[in-house]
Amino acid sequence: MADIYSDLAAAAAQMLAPTTQGGLGQGQITLSRSVPGTPNPAAPWEPVTPTVTTETLKGAARGVDARLVGTEVGGAVILASDKQVTCAPPSIAYQPGDTLAIDGVPMHILSVQKLPAAGTTVAVRFLVRG
Repeated sequence: MADIYSDLAAAAAQMLAPTTQGGLGQGQITLSRSVPGTPNPAAPWEPVTPTVTTETLKGAARGVDARLVGTEVGGAVILASDKQVTCAPPSIAYQPGDTLAIDGVPMHILSVQKLPAAGTTVAVRFLVRG
């Protein structure tokens, strides 16, 4: 039996789907995570290729709330030009420092907030900077 938060997560994913799929999601939002490769101990001078994992997310982007401008979040002062992206939870790992592309424009993830903060994640809010 699913709990209320599992039901809410499914509802959020439906609601954040692109408009072409009947949701309220906007444009194309893509999460990319780059993990450094492991050097070959026998040939440490050879370049190492990082592994990049990418996932298209269901979500909506908007400007940051004016009340956040000038505050510090994750070691960065929030600017009026930063964006806030609310998405259905990604299936790949994510963290500040990863890249979120909004309609093909790469943005640096400053902060990640799971909603709610504990238990089953219903949605994820990213603060990003281009």
